[in-house]
Amino acid sequence: MKLLEKILVPVTLEENRSSHLETAVALAKTFKSQIIVIHVLPEQAKHASVNQYVLKHVEKDLDTVIKDLHEEDVTIKRIIEYGNTFDRIMTCAEDEGVNLILFSNFIEQQNGKYSMDVVAEKLVRKSDKPVWIVRDGDRTFPNAMLCTVDFSDASRRALSNAIKIARTFKKRLYILNIMKPVENNFSPRYSIDFEEENKKIARENKKLFEEFLAEFNFTDVDYETIIEKGEPASEILSFVSRKNIDLLFMGATGKTFLQRVLLGSVTEKLIRELPCSMVITKAESILNLKIDSDISEIEKHLANAKRLEDSGYYEEAIHQLKLCIQKNDLHIPALYALAKLYDKIGDTEKSETYRQTIDTILRRLWDKTVEFEIRKQLGY
Repeated sequence: MKLLEKILVPVTLEENRSSHLETAVALAKTFKSQIIVIHVLPEQAKHASVNQYVLKHVEKDLDTVIKDLHEEDVTIKRIIEYGNTFDRIMTCAEDEGVNLILFSNFIEQQNGKYSMDVVAEKLVRKSDKPVWIVRDGDRTFPNAMLCTVDFSDASRRALSNAIKIARTFKKRLYILNIMKPVENNFSPRYSIDFEEENKKIARENKKLFEEFLAEFNFTDVDYETIIEKGEPASEILSFVSRKNIDLLFMGATGKTFLQRVLLGSVTEKLIRELPCSMVITKAESILNLKIDSDISEIEKHLANAKRLEDSGYYEEAIHQLKLCIQKNDLHIPALYALAKLYDKIGDTEKSETYRQTIDTILRRLWDKTVEFEIRKQLGY
């Protein structure tokens, strides 16, 4: 079973065990993922007169990185490409069918902020794959996460990813919606009660926020929902600073056509400011369920069910447990897990049915044990 099958990690020769490699390892160990390390050389490096020397040097450095990763007990694939860095990464992501592109390509400026290099910015703009930008120097894996939502499809995908990551890694998740108030910049000829109008907008926005959140299952997630008022980018930056946010989830498109063309003005500003590590989602999600076709043993079904439950795939976890029951209808751990999962999805009737089944089996086993002991004592 795979939830996050392949992680593409572009690397340069200057880095060794940087923050984004540490993050890739943390994800790969949790989700049993394959890490694909890619390094792109200039086209000139293919020239016969220099290729063997360049390749020898590059392979030595990459082998050092891969050796360190192998020690973490994760599966590694090494790829060396030639040509335009952005094009080669994009092509590799499609050819390998990766779930996530994870990188750290930032240059620290004199003002203490970070700015993306051209390749990183193009990846964020043009890749349909989720992009995880690890700000160099940040901790291996975040403690506090933030997802901003504007009720768009892109923010739905962002929140879905954030919930599953927060649940899996047992991290705090803040869900932030920002309402932009109507300002008094109209002509004096218009008689508008701005205070009353903003109250009306706030009520409507709160209702939309509640309806939006109702689409998601927050069982086993430590989360808090917040509505702020103001300019979205400024409010997000302020919130990240106040709450010491380590990882920000965002949809890459806004709600208007112009924003979709331009990536999303708020998203773009935050990427350029880079207040913390970020996950940008567009058309695809990070975690996609893929069940291996050759699973047969009860232990594997149980392990699958646990990983699915940890990431919020409750219905799929129930299916795995039912496969256990098909093979052994007296398997108490599977029956107990089923009862617990049905509680989580709110089906108390089925939960109680499985608990009664467990009680019946335990009584039957107890009776047989007692009967066996009596027969042994009586010499039967």
